[in-house]
Amino acid sequence: MRRTALTVTGTLAVAAATAFVINTGGAATTIGESGGTPATRTVVATPGPRTTIPPATAVTVTLPPSAVETPVSVAPAPLADTPAAQPIGDPREIVYTVAGNQRPEDVVTVVYADDTGTLRTIENVSLPWTMAVIPSPDAPVNYVTATSFGSQLNCWITDATGATVTSQVQNTITATCNR
Repeated sequence: MRRTALTVTGTLAVAAATAFVINTGGAATTIGESGGTPATRTVVATPGPRTTIPPATAVTVTLPPSAVETPVSVAPAPLADTPAAQPIGDPREIVYTVAGNQRPEDVVTVVYADDTGTLRTIENVSLPWTMAVIPSPDAPVNYVTATSFGSQLNCWITDATGATVTSQVQNTITATCNR
């Protein structure tokens, strides 16, 4: 009997706390109440790896009370149209980048071509992952691939100026870039 009374009391306390938060607006929300002021959200977008684009600035978005929020995924813009920056270090340098949404406890494996073109494997990496390589003139290929069990992966190869040479930004469990 005492256990039942404690269970009922605990359940009522949780229900009362939840009702209080909902009625007072203490819960975080992006949708304004009907007839009230619209909710606002600050969004900051950041450019992809090693770009020449200036840092992003905050944008405040005001949603109408009837708006329904939909998640949006924005792929990085191609960098071919950006003016070339001055070379950083060795002009032959390339940078491999793997990024995305890594699920908790998901093992991400990266295979890349080193400075001689030999494939190297790194297991259980954390995203974002980058590796700078200065390939020898006779290196057969610049290559990076990443695999996972359920994460969303993307890859880029950028040159010494920061320009994207190749990329795959499809948010899949494997991403492969080569040139």
